Amino acid sequence: MSEVTSNFPQLRFPDFDDKWEEKRLSDIAEKSNVKNRDNEVSSVFTNSATKGVVNQRDFFDKDIANQNNLDGYYIINHDNFVYNPRISFSAPVGPLNRNHLGTGVMSPLYTILKINNVSLDFIERYFKTTKWHRYMNNIANIGARHDRMNIISSDFMKMPIPLPKDEEQQKIAASLAAVDNKIEQLSKKQALLSEYKKGLMQQIFSQAIRFQADDGCDFPDWEEKKLGDLFSGIKGRGLSKGDITIDGLNKCILYGELYTTYPEVIKNIVSRTNSDDGVKSQAGDLLVPCSTTTTGIDLADVTAINEDNVLLGGDMSILRLKKDGDSIFFAYYLTHYKKFDLAKYGQGSTIVHLYYSHFKKIDLKFPSSVEEQTKIANFLSSIDNKIEQVGKQLDESKQFKKALLQQMFV
Repeated sequence: MSEVTSNFPQLRFPDFDDKWEEKRLSDIAEKSNVKNRDNEVSSVFTNSATKGVVNQRDFFDKDIANQNNLDGYYIINHDNFVYNPRISFSAPVGPLNRNHLGTGVMSPLYTILKINNVSLDFIERYFKTTKWHRYMNNIANIGARHDRMNIISSDFMKMPIPLPKDEEQQKIAASLAAVDNKIEQLSKKQALLSEYKKGLMQQIFSQAIRFQADDGCDFPDWEEKKLGDLFSGIKGRGLSKGDITIDGLNKCILYGELYTTYPEVIKNIVSRTNSDDGVKSQAGDLLVPCSTTTTGIDLADVTAINEDNVLLGGDMSILRLKKDGDSIFFAYYLTHYKKFDLAKYGQGSTIVHLYYSHFKKIDLKFPSSVEEQTKIANFLSSIDNKIEQVGKQLDESKQFKKALLQQMFV
């Protein structure tokens, strides 16, 4: 590809130099207003900002529409396009997606389009860009709802659509399809590695799989103790988001980051503060969030930190080993194998709390040999490293696609 001048795509295949033709949406599409009659079609589709056109039951895990009264819903066919006026962070002017599912029905709030005489793959990817967003914002009227675009249908159909010749459409679509295939493969690889890790943890922590010592000998039998026999409990102390500053002198962790930022093992601490007052970590501490507005299962995530002197915010329990042990092993073990045992100690309805005093009596069965603990921890960490590497490749591919989408279209 080569860079070209303005009024043309920023990136272009060298075989093409014609100026793109500008058409209106009405030139290439017609609205489809075929209504469902006598519940002839019962599959209800939704146009999601992140997932595209999906079956409503799969997306919400339940039926949102009244299955006994789908008359008046619009029928959508395979390869029709649909515009959803609901705006979100992922779709700031509402998503416009292609239907790959087959025949279904959709809410009459949506606009269903049948595209003609252009490459469907090309136009599908055009609507993944932000090139059409400015026009939508310019024609939108201020409506009663802040989360929905209020656009007159005739204005919508006047949307300008820049089009190259057919051959260039096909070539652009094919190159982006190759990137999509790579993203799909990486997503599948990441999911398979995660399932592989999940299955292995079940076998390791149930002792269906056992490790051997470096000299080839078997490790001793696992021992049973209460969590409170192994760990003392310390409460973190108040740090608020207002205490956080990019160039702060000290590293710190807020309890909310245990949900959103950190996996079982903290590798890179993202927050800093100028405050020096509070509870500081010791390498090998385990961190457990203390409260949530959802359910106890969301609190049953245990995170290991292997760094001293990190300020630990309030609303978290700090578990500190009383004797030698591998905290990374216990982070994996508690988060995955003992997750439901931890969660059942959550107390409260509107806000659920989970404190050390609640769960310190949990029964644990674990390797008595620290060497075996470490072997298990290192093995699971190596799988996590592979998952992380694939995740980075996936993110890079998505960013590459995003750049191509903006540069290959007018």
